[in-house]
Amino acid sequence: MATNEIIICGLPSWIGIQRNDTATFINNILLAAVNGPSAIFAFLGNLAVIITIIKTPSLQKPCNILLCSLAFADCLTGVTCQPMFVVWRLFLQRVQQSCLHQVLVLDVYYFFYFYTVGLSFVNIVFISFDRHFALSRPLVYIAEALAKLTYCSFAGVIKLAVFSSILWLLLTILYRSVQSSPLTFILVRICGALFMVLPPVNYMRVLFFIRRHNAQLSVALPSQMTTVFQREKKVALDMSIVTVLLFASISPAMSVALLRNQYPGVYSILFPWSLTMASVLSSVNPIIYFGRNKNMRRAFKSIMNL
Repeated sequence: MATNEIIICGLPSWIGIQRNDTATFINNILLAAVNGPSAIFAFLGNLAVIITIIKTPSLQKPCNILLCSLAFADCLTGVTCQPMFVVWRLFLQRVQQSCLHQVLVLDVYYFFYFYTVGLSFVNIVFISFDRHFALSRPLVYIAEALAKLTYCSFAGVIKLAVFSSILWLLLTILYRSVQSSPLTFILVRICGALFMVLPPVNYMRVLFFIRRHNAQLSVALPSQMTTVFQREKKVALDMSIVTVLLFASISPAMSVALLRNQYPGVYSILFPWSLTMASVLSSVNPIIYFGRNKNMRRAFKSIMNL
């Protein structure tokens, strides 16, 4: 920690130096201006994705059920993490005058951030395994998907979203309650490593299966199955884009951390923006879903009578 860095109100040093000056005020106003509309769009956009899939039987496939679970995590970001981030920054603006609830507000925000970002990674890992299965064993995947159409329903969406959310919520509570424990430190690092490694490994294996099957599809499978395989490849490409963006959205926080000791003033300005980038992605994902899936666009227009 830099020698001129002063920590007040019991706040941790990683939030940076908090000054009550014009630059900090303008920075917080800009952060609120970005996070406010983004939170509204994240909630409404991802809710539109979920409703579109639930109300359209042709879209009710295993991959889209997993997509609904990811959209649910993004909805939570819009109604919990981003509004709480704005509240936290407004409280920090008064840190020089009052310590009232400063630590509490930070703890609530950090809980929501850890929970929503972690839940997104949980869903990304599930989706990567789904894409790996779909392209490594396409005939088996298609057969099982047809045999489990009852799973791909409103109940299926709710069950998967609730299960993954509750599971990660329990892990988040455990981490926040005993985060000083060496065992918790190790478990969190292991989970983080798995989240970082499993999706890229699965998509690299997907690429291998695509290259292997490209030379066999026209001979080994009828034209209908070839079409299905091509569709699953497109879904894998779309989900790999979402995965890459998720990794890219958290990388600024790691990069900005390098400035903390040498340039604490710059770090204090950039650090909240690095957190914002991870949250703003929740409002970008629905654009990707609708933009790259014409069937979803048509279904949404039909529901809205456009």
